[in-house]
Amino acid sequence: MAQQFGVGQGIVREALIELEHQGFVQRTPYSGTQVVQLTLDDAKKIFQMRLELEPLAFELAASNAKPDDLLELRKVLDEMRTAEQAQDLDAVFEVQLSYRKKIWKLSGNHYLQQALERLVIPLYALYFIRRIQNRDAVLRAVQALSPYEDEILDALHRRDSETARRVEREFLTKAKQFFDSAPMSKD
Repeated sequence: MAQQFGVGQGIVREALIELEHQGFVQRTPYSGTQVVQLTLDDAKKIFQMRLELEPLAFELAASNAKPDDLLELRKVLDEMRTAEQAQDLDAVFEVQLSYRKKIWKLSGNHYLQQALERLVIPLYALYFIRRIQNRDAVLRAVQALSPYEDEILDALHRRDSETARRVEREFLTKAKQFFDSAPMSKD
C-alpha cells in the first residue's frame, strides 16, 4: 500500500491503526488487516449500546457547555434544518454527525467521546454505504425528530442535564424504531 500511494510504511501503519480505532478495519496478528463487514444485526447491537451511552454525553455536556459552544451548536442545527428543507439527506446526516461529535466533546469525558466515536461513526457509514431505500420515509423521520434536537439545545442552555439526557434517550428510541423498520438496500 505504501508503494501504491507513494508514502512511507509508517504513514500507512498509522492510518490503519486509526481506521481500526474507528471500527472500519480489523487487524489480525500474522494475517493482515481486513475491512469490517458491518451487518444490520451488528448495527442493531451497536445501537443498543449507543442508547445507553450517548444520553450520558448529553447529560455531561449540559454542565460543561459555554455560551459560545451553544451558539455553535445552534448554527449546526440551523445547517441541519437547511439541509432538511433542501431534502439533502446526505448533508443532514453529515451535519447531524458533526453536531453529535461536538456534544460528545462537550461531555468532557474523552473515554466516553472515544467510545461513541467508535460506536456511532460506523452507523453513519452504514447509512452512506447502503442508502436507505425509502428516502421519503427517512426525510419524514428526520423532520419528526427535529423538535427533539431543539428541546435538547434548550436544556443545554438551561444547564438542565436531566432533561438533556431524557430527551436524547427519547430521540434515540424514536430513531431506533425507525431504523428497525426501514428497508435498506444490500448494495
